[in-house]
Amino acid sequence: MKTRALLVVPVVACLMIAAFAAASSAKDDPSMSSGSTVVQGPVSQSSESSAELTGRFHHGPSLEAMMKKLGITDEQKTKIRALYVGFLDRTRKTRMDLKSLKDEKKTMLLSGKVDQQKLAQVDDQVVKLVSDLLKEKLKLRRDRLALLTPEQIGRIADWKAEKAFRSKWRRMHGGGMHGHGW
Repeated sequence: MKTRALLVVPVVACLMIAAFAAASSAKDDPSMSSGSTVVQGPVSQSSESSAELTGRFHHGPSLEAMMKKLGITDEQKTKIRALYVGFLDRTRKTRMDLKSLKDEKKTMLLSGKVDQQKLAQVDDQVVKLVSDLLKEKLKLRRDRLALLTPEQIGRIADWKAEKAFRSKWRRMHGGGMHGHGW
């Protein structure tokens, strides 16, 4: 059981930090929607009001509330943002190539002249680029996780455990908000 918890902690931390980094960059880029700052995940709402911790679409805590609960310092914010900017710089060509290939496939399909061999080649290139991008994303997550204190990681583990408990309870009792019990 302890081994399982130790494996869950890095994954959860990475997800939360990824959301933080995306939201941080969204604040600097006015073209990004405000919805990109919403992070999903449970937070104990013992002393805080529901409105304070709830994000725009009420799926989970707001980024600000989550950072406050985690105790992310200004120095950590700066370092996380720098890691994210580096990731964007390193992956810019890969992301643009991927977008270009997706456009090429769309054009081929819309023209009505689908060349199966060409489509297979494009798909192979997409797989390679997505794999390259995933490697960089995983490195970014590891680097961000390294910036957290053991206490911050512990808080994330607690949130993840609470979410897993709620999810299991919902499955056992006929679904959640969207479940129909059928």
